[in-house]
Amino acid sequence: MTDEQVNTGHRLVDSCRLCGANYLLPLIDFGDVPLGNNLQDTVDKALSAAAYPLHLNRCGDCGHFQLGHAVEPSLLYATNYTYLSGVGKSFVEHFKKNAFWAIDRAGLEPRDLVVDIGSNDGTCLKYYQEQGMRVCGVDPACLPVSIANENGIPTMEAFFNADVVTAILKTHGPARYVTSHNVLAHVDDLRSTFAGVYDLLEEGGWFGFEVGYFREVLSHGLFDTIYHEHLDYHHAAPLARHLTGLGFDLIELDVTSVQGGSLRLLLKKTGEGRIHDQAKTFLEEESQTILNDDDFLAGWINTIQSNMKALGRLVRGMTGNGKRVVAYGAPTKATLLLRYAGITSTDLQYVVEDNDLKIGRYLPGSAIPILPVTKLEEDIPDAIIILAWNFADDILSKLQANTALASSQAIVPLPQITVEG
Repeated sequence: MTDEQVNTGHRLVDSCRLCGANYLLPLIDFGDVPLGNNLQDTVDKALSAAAYPLHLNRCGDCGHFQLGHAVEPSLLYATNYTYLSGVGKSFVEHFKKNAFWAIDRAGLEPRDLVVDIGSNDGTCLKYYQEQGMRVCGVDPACLPVSIANENGIPTMEAFFNADVVTAILKTHGPARYVTSHNVLAHVDDLRSTFAGVYDLLEEGGWFGFEVGYFREVLSHGLFDTIYHEHLDYHHAAPLARHLTGLGFDLIELDVTSVQGGSLRLLLKKTGEGRIHDQAKTFLEEESQTILNDDDFLAGWINTIQSNMKALGRLVRGMTGNGKRVVAYGAPTKATLLLRYAGITSTDLQYVVEDNDLKIGRYLPGSAIPILPVTKLEEDIPDAIIILAWNFADDILSKLQANTALASSQAIVPLPQITVEG
């Protein structure tokens, strides 16, 4: 890597984050990659953005998938973290539906305390607050936390740990319900986090959370969801083993469509660690899937490379014929996707964004500029790659409703390459 600096702000992980076993098996290695959220304010800074090892291991004991290196959390979240939960329309609607699901399943009532780990800008908690519950968010990223507090959602700017648990118990008392949405992939010390949740809950309290489901990542080739902020890649069996060992009853397991496919767990603090019938059936079915297919896992990298070569050929074929190609969305995962497809600033003129915090910056490594969505109408591109493919339906609806962009093609790179228009 010539234009990027390999930084030392990381450490090797030599034991399983979930069970602690010193038996980690390598699965896939992407080399040194810039932090996808580390957007820069100049081209030079973007081209020289620090890169860190990105490779995935599997625990030979419990089967948990996880990154082999951990980047310093302060580098990931303290300054340039710009993701906002409230930007994606479909994600906001999911938060609302999930809140009412939780209220029903856990029998939540007004004045019950709901705590959200990784609460971001408070979008999730506002739906509980509107139903009369007391709420408390916890998140280490300063920008989203400031937005949440300004909007009346009490939020602590901190990483969830034993000190935070003590502070919440002192200020609010024990929680009736603890939730988290696609955040527990970001946790380096899972064991202490889950123990903290158990301590924070009242007896008979509930823990309902979602994590990206690695079975869906594998089956649909969603490799770009592997990045430095995502330390853990979850499936049900290792989680069930660990959480029931703490004393949670595992009530329910199901899969939601959000974020390319998420695993949702519902647990209750009982001290008994039972697995209920629905969850048992889910676990039995999961054991027969590609998560345990060694041949599939070994060949997964070949499938990824083939698909990304096809995307690169498609884009370079367009630009080679004089067509102008841009992109929509600058999510964290864009950095790895563009790299594996071999798409550079030569091929992609700019990226447009709905998130104002990202506009005016540059993607790390490639230095592709991020501009407001209004740019699309100023100079109509021939093709638009939807890098935020998990919001493709929302974005396609916006593009199709804009008559000025009727001549532009839309390329969705994952789960499979599709071209609209």
